[in-house]
Amino acid sequence: MSVRMLTKDLLALLDDLMLTAQAEPGGAGYAGMLLHTSRVNEGDDPGAAKNCLVGTSTNGEIIGHTWTEAGGHLPATLLPVRYVTPLRLALGKLFNKDTKETHVTDIRREGDHIVIAEDPDLFGGGWSQQFAYGDLDHWPRSVFPLLAQINLVAPTTLRPVENRTDFPARRLAPFVTIAGRRSGELSLYRCHQSLNVHVQVGWQYRGLLVPSTGWNDSSGEGGSPDCGVYAADLPAIVTAEDTSRKPEPAPA
Repeated sequence: MSVRMLTKDLLALLDDLMLTAQAEPGGAGYAGMLLHTSRVNEGDDPGAAKNCLVGTSTNGEIIGHTWTEAGGHLPATLLPVRYVTPLRLALGKLFNKDTKETHVTDIRREGDHIVIAEDPDLFGGGWSQQFAYGDLDHWPRSVFPLLAQINLVAPTTLRPVENRTDFPARRLAPFVTIAGRRSGELSLYRCHQSLNVHVQVGWQYRGLLVPSTGWNDSSGEGGSPDCGVYAADLPAIVTAEDTSRKPEPAPA
């Protein structure tokens, strides 16, 4: 059971997933990332499914879900966060600008360890590291149902829809960073101020964030911004037509 992919693609996947993972064990999320392979039917040619390494992470307030093309098979495996930073530093030293499109990394399971190494077919006994993988019983089972559940219309049991939605900066910031890395737009899908907001960046990234709802306990605050606008007194713009117009003669 092993999967191989370009090292640069693995690094990009790990970098994105670190932003939505829990930093320390405990809490509603998980301090790690769930990796597995799957057939992915996305992109410019949706009829041509590709084998991909899929990664998911959550801290209980946000979820990140992304994938990269890969060959082989890897069953659901948890990579703890505490190993990712040293792994990221080591992988980054294995290639340079001339080899980034050819350097391949292999991920496999051996016993109770996950082994990450330079592709043995290409590099023989090259660089490798192994870590004890996490317990799948600790992965929150709600993650994938939450990602898949899209509300197009707000349930009638909720209070009326308001224009306002609040996000703590710490929840929104990871998705802004990921969109910047991918040079893509950050698309947010929302149908009610108190329901989860779905995120998409390009065709290789899905996410979810939980909005703040404290203000929603009272009414009348979600219609429009209540901070004032204080406009400057600006002179009129002089156009080319104004400057070329001949002045009318003064009256006699």
